[in-house]
Amino acid sequence: MGTDQNKYINMRSAKRMKAKFTMRYCVVSRKDSPPCVVTTVDISSKSLAFESSDLLSIGTKISGELIVPFLKEPIKYTANLKRIEEILKGEKYLYAVVFEDIAKEDQRAIENYIQSVDVNSILRLAIKTKASDIHFVANQPYFFRIHGELVPSGSFPITPEDLREMILSMLTPQGKEEFEKNLELDFSFAIPEGNHFRVNVHLERGNLEAALRVIPIEIKTISELGLPPVVEELTKKKKGLIIVTGPAGSGKTTTQAAMIDAINKQSASLIISIEDPIEYVHECKRSIVKQREVGADTLSFANAIKHSLRQDPNVIFIGEMRDLESISMALTAAETGHLVLTTLHTIGAAESMHRMADVYPPEQQFQIFSLLSTCLEGVISQILLPRKDGKGRVLATEVLIATPAVKNLIRTGKIEQISSYFETGAESGMHSLDSSILKLFKNGLIDEQTALSFARNQDRMKILLHR
Repeated sequence: MGTDQNKYINMRSAKRMKAKFTMRYCVVSRKDSPPCVVTTVDISSKSLAFESSDLLSIGTKISGELIVPFLKEPIKYTANLKRIEEILKGEKYLYAVVFEDIAKEDQRAIENYIQSVDVNSILRLAIKTKASDIHFVANQPYFFRIHGELVPSGSFPITPEDLREMILSMLTPQGKEEFEKNLELDFSFAIPEGNHFRVNVHLERGNLEAALRVIPIEIKTISELGLPPVVEELTKKKKGLIIVTGPAGSGKTTTQAAMIDAINKQSASLIISIEDPIEYVHECKRSIVKQREVGADTLSFANAIKHSLRQDPNVIFIGEMRDLESISMALTAAETGHLVLTTLHTIGAAESMHRMADVYPPEQQFQIFSLLSTCLEGVISQILLPRKDGKGRVLATEVLIATPAVKNLIRTGKIEQISSYFETGAESGMHSLDSSILKLFKNGLIDEQTALSFARNQDRMKILLHR
């Protein structure tokens, strides 16, 4: 990206804002005045404000140097003092000065650094460049993830002090309190244009850092996402458990949002969504959609699921099954006649069922397989693969439908034999991940190396690719 980011700079966004620039200044009218060192309160490319215990007067001429982080040389300027505010009962004064003489390239450097520490401007740039994630790291430029690749922004590195101010500006007072208590925080954040972001704030070697996921405003349909038609059929189920699985960043949340939107459009249902945090915002269409955020609207997934059963729901969406309690409540909700949609960080149907069973003691696992066999409706596994033409990524899927034969295998704990049913279950919409990858290769969407890298059975895939 490099300096190309400059074309995205909105000059109005390079406004006066807080920044920890050290400034040396001396009063021109008093030649014997020694230089003073202060820290700017806020700054723009045309003016700045700073605090000092020195008492100056309006109109005073000031010459100074701004020590901008990561610039090799200080920025020199002359300025005119325009405003004075007394603070702390006369012990300090807040001065506003307007630059009279400053080089154009230095003004641009100030604007670029301000751009580097203005959260909203960075998030707007992320949307324009079609980034999926933004990473803020101390003493580094911010990074975007574009089409699965981590790309440095080419901006100035961000000091730990400025980065802390940036991240704290996104938090509510309650969020700050929760972070101080747990040293970790997940929440949602929106810019004025309405775009939402999922934010994780954490510490790294004592520095406050953050990772943000871009949440598209528009909820795409199941077909627009490239999901198989059988996914649409699953949304018409009245009860049971539907699981969407895949690694982090594979689009699980986007798939679930499309499925909820399909239900919202096609049936008069009460949909309760339990998320941490809320990402896609659903408007009520034919259905009533209630979205509850863990930490803000409820204390935990398990607590919210338990009480949602008393709220007359038709559909319950659980953002993620994380532990024994939330898995147990999800299975109970599905068993008692509700349609439950949820996600797991696994790849494949068999792995998902093992993951759910493994959170239980060994003596209870057979019982869990029996319960799964009665309530499971389907498992959708997905990954995103780099396109052959370099224009983004393409979706590969695996779909397991809980046919009577599959349910029997689950009930008897013969999970590993499920893979043999993908080929014979094609009529019901089932297919394996490898068959999806092979189809993408034949359609010219991915190259051979990608197909082999992501295949479950690489030896068999190699044979099929060269037929």
